Amino acid sequence: MICAWLVLTLFGGFAAGKVSHRWIQSFSIPGHSAYEANQRTLEQFGTGMRPPVVVVFRATGDATRSSAIRDAMTRAAKANPGARTSSFFTTGSLAYVSKDRHTAFMEIHPPGEAVFDLPSGAEATRRAAADGLPAGTSVHVTGRDPLAEASKHGDTGGTSVLLESVIGAVGALVILLFVFGTLPAVLIPLAVAIAAILNTFTLVWGLTYATCRSSSSS
Repeated sequence: MICAWLVLTLFGGFAAGKVSHRWIQSFSIPGHSAYEANQRTLEQFGTGMRPPVVVVFRATGDATRSSAIRDAMTRAAKANPGARTSSFFTTGSLAYVSKDRHTAFMEIHPPGEAVFDLPSGAEATRRAAADGLPAGTSVHVTGRDPLAEASKHGDTGGTSVLLESVIGAVGALVILLFVFGTLPAVLIPLAVAIAAILNTFTLVWGLTYATCRSSSSS
């Protein structure tokens, strides 16, 4: 019995690496009106599922009369092949300009499906837009995905996830030693937890194939 659980647990470690490729990583809910509209937009234009990347320009003068900003927006658009873009220079709408006309922004709608961990291309877009901008004109790139990337890779000033995990593990070990008294007794619930988690990945991996066949038949 112990050998069987060891084999299943080892296979669960293999399944854990496979299961992440078997599900759709998206917040979208099929069947809802917004999802269906996005699907039609994606089918017709190649975009519409992913949130827009927003490129913001700040100038000392009137941004709507700045050929440098217009050219920078063109470069930013070229840095995102297949994307749809909109700005004051493509629409003539003052909705893309601040009241004092010193700030203007463009929206870049990237192509493809909306999935987690898909690079936004924000840094490449910023570099392309900033290349050749005159002094006194600044550019920044924002949006949901660029902000999420910045929060992951930037220095937030807090403790790292690894340090927090180590502190939590040490605290849990101390509590288990207090409850069970000896190290061998502590290892039993830890072994059960590891086996349960990894074997759950095996079950979920198999379930993805079952649900996929059910969805295809319906």
